This record gives sequence, C-alpha cells and structure tokens, in this order.
Amino acid sequence: MNMTALNIHALISHRFRGFSEFENTLEGLRAALDFGVQNLEFDVRVAKCGTLMIYHDEHALDGSGQSRKLCEHKASEYADIGEAFARMPTFDALLEIVKAHKNTTARLLIDIKDYGFEGEIHALVMMHRLAGRAVYVSWLPDVLYRLHAMAPDIPLCLSHWCMPANADIKASHHVHVSKDGHITRGTQDYIIGERSGWAVLKPLAGDMLAILRASGGGVCVPQNMITRDLSAYYHTHKMFVTTFSYTDWDAINAHKNRFNIDLYFIDNKQVFDDLA
Repeated sequence: MNMTALNIHALISHRFRGFSEFENTLEGLRAALDFGVQNLEFDVRVAKCGTLMIYHDEHALDGSGQSRKLCEHKASEYADIGEAFARMPTFDALLEIVKAHKNTTARLLIDIKDYGFEGEIHALVMMHRLAGRAVYVSWLPDVLYRLHAMAPDIPLCLSHWCMPANADIKASHHVHVSKDGHITRGTQDYIIGERSGWAVLKPLAGDMLAILRASGGGVCVPQNMITRDLSAYYHTHKMFVTTFSYTDWDAINAHKNRFNIDLYFIDNKQVFDDLA
C-alpha cells in the first residue's frame, strides 16, 4: 500500500461514514472533526416547514418501518416519527458545531438536494461565518446558478453522470441529458423531495462551465465513469476533479496514477486510519 503521494487533504469524508453508527449525524461530524478530517461532505434537504435538515435520501423509515418523505413532515414532528427521522440534525445545528470546533481548517462540501432554498442555505453559512470554508455541491444545476449569483466567490461543484445513465439510475432518478455539454437554466421555482440529476455526455461547456471556473470550483462524477481525457479537460480549465466513492487505498492510488483525481469521496474510515 503506497500512500506517499496523497494525504488527508485529498480525502473527503462522505457523509461522515464510519465515524459513527449512522451517516450524516452530529456524532459522526464531531468524530470526523476530532480526527482532523479536512473535507467534510454532507447532504441538505428541506422539511415541510422549510427547515433545512441533514439527510441524503428524499425519504426515510419511521418508527414502524414505513417509508416517508422528509418534505411531507415538519421538522418539529421528526422526533415523534422516530427511527431515522429522530436522529436527523438541522443544518443550523451542524454549522454551530463546526464553528465551535478546534478543527478550524476543515472545508464543508454542502451537497444541496432540493432547489429553491438557496437563500436560506447561504444565509446560515454567512451567519455562522463559514463562507470561507464552504463549497456548494449539487446534482441540480439551477441550485448552482442561483448560488453563484448570490455568492460568486464560493466554489461550486456540479455532480453528474458523464456517461449514459443505466437502468438502475433511471429507476430511482429523474435523469436529464445535456446537449453538447450545455445545461440550460430551468423554469421551475422549486424542486423538492425527489432525486434527479444530469447526464453530461460531452465535457461541460457554456454557462455551467463558466460559473464553475469563475468560482474556483469543479466537478464530481462516479469513479467508474471518469476518463483521463475528461480529467485533463477540467484541469485545463483550472477546475478540480473529484470522484465517488472509495473504500481502500489501492483503488485510490490507482485512480491518482491513471486519472490524476484531486479529491476522493471516502466511505470507509479505515482509509483515514491508515494515515495515522
């Protein structure tokens, strides 16, 4: 196992996985911060009342094992609903912990899953004085278009598929397809409680490429879709390239050597432990 070329600054803790029993929890956040993790990724969704919550999927199991959508219930009801709902933190609570922690250099990759609440998200980041440590990430291009207009200096990252979406992806996502790398701006005011994204089958171009470059941002793509040429294209535009997800150093080092990836989403705490 050769880790000489990479260090903790190249690793992203994906939803704090492995740092606590459940992902996207305050316990996992604290443990990752205590460890000294320098890139923390987590997901933001919206409750029915508009409260920003930390959770990946659009739905979760309640105390009786039934699936419910986050956006169909107020945050004040989550504790009584139970199970996964009961342990979902608010975005505000998460930022409060980050702001107070002695790990003052960790970056926050804020993965925004719903569209239409960019003002509220950015306001909380500003209130906690964490703008200098934030990276706004989304599978929804309009989230990034809107945030760039609000905060042009905060790096943006577009998550997307860079090959055609397969049947499994299409079964669980609303899949949009770009035209020659261009992603047009949408007309909807809100996109809430769904899973969607874009298949960008040629390198990004046009407005999306422009705002990613201008913000000092980059792209996030599945590790099984990245190519050497695509990585080189984005590096030519002074953008970072990140891929998901990894559980061991052999795969990480292989992709560093083959594709020159900048940042790696990590799903296994052992990868971090191996650095000690």
